[in-house]
Amino acid sequence: MQAVLFALSAVFWIAAAVCVPSAVRGRRRPLLLFLTVFALTMTLMPEPVYRPVDALLGNGNVTYFIFHALTIVAIALLDVIVQEAMSPRGLTRARKRATMMVSAAIIALQALLFFGSDWRVTDDIAASFIPRWDFTAYAATTWIAMGIFAVSFATACVADLRRQRRPVTLVSLSLVLLACLGVLSYAVISLTSAVLAVLHPDFLLVGWARTTYSLTLLLSPIFLVIGLGLSASADGLAAARKNYRDRVLLWQITPLWQRLLADTPELSIERKLSSRQLLTVRRPGVHLYRRHVEIRDSLLVRPGQAMTPAELAVIDRAEARTQAQTSALAGVAK
Repeated sequence: MQAVLFALSAVFWIAAAVCVPSAVRGRRRPLLLFLTVFALTMTLMPEPVYRPVDALLGNGNVTYFIFHALTIVAIALLDVIVQEAMSPRGLTRARKRATMMVSAAIIALQALLFFGSDWRVTDDIAASFIPRWDFTAYAATTWIAMGIFAVSFATACVADLRRQRRPVTLVSLSLVLLACLGVLSYAVISLTSAVLAVLHPDFLLVGWARTTYSLTLLLSPIFLVIGLGLSASADGLAAARKNYRDRVLLWQITPLWQRLLADTPELSIERKLSSRQLLTVRRPGVHLYRRHVEIRDSLLVRPGQAMTPAELAVIDRAEARTQAQTSALAGVAK
C-alpha cells in the first residue's frame, strides 16, 4: 500500500509539472494550484513521510489534521475551477469569498474537534474508522464535503458533455465523471462504516463494500488528476510542436533575412537575434512572421534580387505557416 501511495503522489506531482507551462502563460493557474495542494495532500499519507513530518511537528498526529485541512482546501480550489468553467462571465468576487469563508469554517470546526479530543494521540489514528462519535464527527466534515462536491461536479460534467465536441475534452470529462462517482461512493461508504463502527464494536468493513472502498480510494484520485490534466497536456504538446516548427523555420529563414535587409535596414523593425537566442527566444512564431513580412517588403522594393530555389521554398513555407496561424487566430476571434 505504501508503494501505491508513493506512486499516486508521483502521478500528481507530474500532473502539476505538466500544467506549469500553461500557468506561466497565464492559463490554468487555479488548476496548477489545485494539483499542487492535492499532490502535497497525498504525499503526506505514506508512513515514511507521515512519521518524520509528524515528529517534526511534535508527535501529536498534527500531520493527520493537516491532511484533512489540505483536502478541504483542494475541494475549495476544485469548486473554483468548476464554477469558473460553468460561469459565462467568470467567477464573481462574492462567490470566491463565499468559498473561502465556507472552507475556513470547515477547517476551524475540524481544528476544534481535533485538538479538543484525546483520540488524536493514539497510534492507530490512521485506521479507517475509530469507534468514537467525536472522531466520526471530525472525519464526517471531510466526507460530507467530498460527497457534496462530487455530486455538484458530476452534474456540471454531465451538462458539459452534451456541449463538447473535442475528443480530448470528452475523454477528460468522462474521467472526471468517473472520479466523482468514485469519490461519492468513498464518502458514503466511509460515513456509513464510521457510524456502524460506533454502534457495533465488532463491525468490520469486508466484502464488496471493502473492495469498493479500496478501489475508489485508489482510482478516483487518478481519474480526477488525469481528467483535469489531460486537456492541459494536449494543449502543451500542441504548443510545443508549434514552437518547434516555428523555430526551425525561423532558423532557416534568418540567413536570407539578414542578406536581403543588409542594404535596406530602414525596412526592418525586427531585432537581431544571436544563434543562441534563435534557439531560446520565446514566441518564435512572432519573429518568423516579422522576418517573413520584411523579406516580402524587401523583394517588393528591390524586385531584382537573386534568389535560389531553396530560399524561395523557405519563403513559401514561412508564408503558408504564418497565413495558417493568422487564419486560426481570426477563427478564434470570431
